Amino acid sequence: MTKITLILIYGIIFYLFVILIMFIFQRSLLYQPSKEKLDPFFYSNTGLEKINLKTSDGLVLNSLFRKPSANKKDTIVVFHGNAGHVGHRIEKFRSFLEEGYGLLLVEYRGYGENPGKPTEDGFHKDGLAALEFLTKQNISRQKTILYGESLGCGLAVKLSIEEKYKAIILEAPYTSIAEVASRHYWYLPAKWLVLDRFDILSIIKNIKSPLLVLHGEKDNVISLDLGRKVFNAAPEPKEAIFIVHAGHNNIYEFNIFEKIINYLKAINK
Repeated sequence: MTKITLILIYGIIFYLFVILIMFIFQRSLLYQPSKEKLDPFFYSNTGLEKINLKTSDGLVLNSLFRKPSANKKDTIVVFHGNAGHVGHRIEKFRSFLEEGYGLLLVEYRGYGENPGKPTEDGFHKDGLAALEFLTKQNISRQKTILYGESLGCGLAVKLSIEEKYKAIILEAPYTSIAEVASRHYWYLPAKWLVLDRFDILSIIKNIKSPLLVLHGEKDNVISLDLGRKVFNAAPEPKEAIFIVHAGHNNIYEFNIFEKIINYLKAINK
């Protein structure tokens, strides 16, 4: 056996080892929860209160909620992205509270103090628990707006094909986590290894609600072309706001709140 052959064999073994490690630890790469306690200082002076969501598989999840200021106002249900916890999103969505909207910041299993481990199926159970909570608060689906942020877009879309809501807002949507992974880990067969696929593109055509897509054109985490694919595949009515200079985490620095409010007012007419 030649030296070159040995090098090739060792190289292949190392490559397969890397694939194995990535497969085993993929959920640690996809989900990056903060285990920080959700202390009251995160939501003081907002009207938000810590509430419990009870999932179908027996978990009790801490989340944050405030009812709308009047019956005519809708409630926005936020499914946040893969990192941090709901406390880190309060400033981002504070303007909706000031406008009088109800707000339910859904905290997933495995995030903050919540028990369990995050998975795609688990997220779906968490989302259903959030909607069941709203039902008990006498908030109808036609007064409910689903807001998916990055990874949370997959859950928002999944729920929106099951029932009709006032609207669905997707911030930085993707076609599937498998495609996002294949772009970030182009040197691996990532597309075939992903367990939690959150395949938006295959189901977006079945949503039952008006859609608003938000995406920064300089997003280097979830490329704009993936957001465009999602938007193009979605049924009418739909609108898109592509922000020229925005990246993945800063679209609210570009007056996006006012644009969202104008959109919501328009669909109320």
